Amino acid sequence: MRLICAALVMAAILSGTAFGQGAGYKWYKGNTHTHTTMSDGDSTPGLVARWYRNNGYDFLFLTDHNTRTEIVELNEEIARENAQAKRKKFLLIPGEEVSSNLQGEERRYAVHTNGLDTKTTVGKQTGQSVVELLQKAVDGIIKAGGVPSVNHPNFLWSLTTDDIYAIKNLKHFEIYNGHPMVNNQGGGDSPSNEEIWDELLTRGKKYFGVAVDDAHHYKEFRRDLSNPGRGWVVVRAHDLTVAEVRRALETGDFYASTGVELDDVWTTAGKGIELKLSEKKNIKYRTEFIGRDGKVLKTDKTMTPHYELSPSDLYVRARVTASTGDNAWTQPVYLVEPSGDPAEATAAAKTSHSHGNGVTHSH
Repeated sequence: MRLICAALVMAAILSGTAFGQGAGYKWYKGNTHTHTTMSDGDSTPGLVARWYRNNGYDFLFLTDHNTRTEIVELNEEIARENAQAKRKKFLLIPGEEVSSNLQGEERRYAVHTNGLDTKTTVGKQTGQSVVELLQKAVDGIIKAGGVPSVNHPNFLWSLTTDDIYAIKNLKHFEIYNGHPMVNNQGGGDSPSNEEIWDELLTRGKKYFGVAVDDAHHYKEFRRDLSNPGRGWVVVRAHDLTVAEVRRALETGDFYASTGVELDDVWTTAGKGIELKLSEKKNIKYRTEFIGRDGKVLKTDKTMTPHYELSPSDLYVRARVTASTGDNAWTQPVYLVEPSGDPAEATAAAKTSHSHGNGVTHSH
């Protein structure tokens, strides 16, 4: 009976346009945030790239502060090495961490935004507010041909939900960053990165959550250093190419992780999510399906957790927690896909919050 029920759920979820493994697709692991001696990292681009290559990654974005590193020759070097050693393909992709600071009356704000697959250097921005700096960075990254992703919102407690929500043409931000000083979990009256994510999603504007290393230190490994291997994304793509990696990131066809592996993810707009977890010896898993206002809608302890959206739901996303403490996060699925316009998105979220009892909850 349990298998029959699971099959029926999967059939329901896959009845619409969905992300699912399917023929010709593979999973590729990569990091979208790392530093080298081109800015404040302790190792050269070549050493950094080879660390990721040697540790099972498929692709890497180099995102030094206000610097775009050319990677053509390094990609060619690594390709030759891989061919000689019969290694799998590894792909370097250029990028930049557009890093600006704002000095307030009492403290400093760090406004950092990654530009992924940029074609030219964007550089440091100037402005009179956090929102102005963020918008200039996003605009500059898009003009440079890249994909913008806001970094570590709680670093120096610099960014709020309102700051991120105010930015146009932004779909990505970091829900996990491996640097030891970025306050992923929030504190006091400041929400965690995940709580910020749910606050944004509850307003009816879709954002994709990214997990990264933000690695700077490759020569010594300690908890208080920003070492590699702590957070990553896994994209679903036909081939390991820049175009396919970018397509997956831009469409949300990826999951974020600090150690949990997923064999597959099925998501369908308006329907729900189903996962197939990768089994590891002696490790147990708990999957929480999270919706409006960060409420846990369902907890599933099976290896094929699933959730079907109900008419009262706004969205659902999944967080998988392993007994080791590692996590994986899927991207959100809405009952009705947001338009992307903040005003229209907020109106849609308010409308969908009416539960048929005459009461509509506003945000």
